[in-house]
Amino acid sequence: MNFGRHMRANISGSPGDEAHSTRTRIKEVAAEFYVLRGHDGFSFGDIATAIGTTRANIHHHFGNKRQLMEELIADFAANAEARIKRFWTTPDIRFFDRLDMQLEDLRRFYERFNAEKGARNMWSPLSRLRHDLPVLGEPAERALERVNRVYDQSLRHAVDQAVKDGELSSHTLSDELVHMLRITLLSCPPMTQDTGSFDEVARTFAALAAIIRAAWHDAGKGSGRG
Repeated sequence: MNFGRHMRANISGSPGDEAHSTRTRIKEVAAEFYVLRGHDGFSFGDIATAIGTTRANIHHHFGNKRQLMEELIADFAANAEARIKRFWTTPDIRFFDRLDMQLEDLRRFYERFNAEKGARNMWSPLSRLRHDLPVLGEPAERALERVNRVYDQSLRHAVDQAVKDGELSSHTLSDELVHMLRITLLSCPPMTQDTGSFDEVARTFAALAAIIRAAWHDAGKGSGRG
């Protein structure tokens, strides 16, 4: 992956604008390095080389790697929460469309970090944070707990809304369905690393949708079919 792409453009504007742009570029490149390599897999020197600056400049903006990582962790969590809410709580979206939206979001992340056929790169920022919990400690732990709460609340909202709208049966086992959705989402990154392909994730989502339809889908305006 070319970490320097789009990162070496000439900057125009005030010194304040330039400083902000440099800081943003550092975080963008650091985020990609982190997801692919983990906490111990990159240095300020790697980032400096990728964006064409000096290590001293990176230290100027972030002080040390711990400070940089804490900002990345906060960004990863905020981004994940926003996407989760968009897919699972936006009004007037049918349940199975939400499932499709979630799948395509996962596919975009996978393809961003696995451009070459058969690649088995890590692609999920949250999975990388879980892997690095012993190193990152409390900031990552708090961020993951926050994202997990948002996931549980948002999935619950989507299931309850689908039942209320008659898309899913009133006999839907809501707790079990929410749990099944969460476990499926947590399993996606390991699936692609095992197989070197996104196909298994797509098949899993298709199977999950088929099971939900067979068990609880109401074909006729909330008929209550169980």
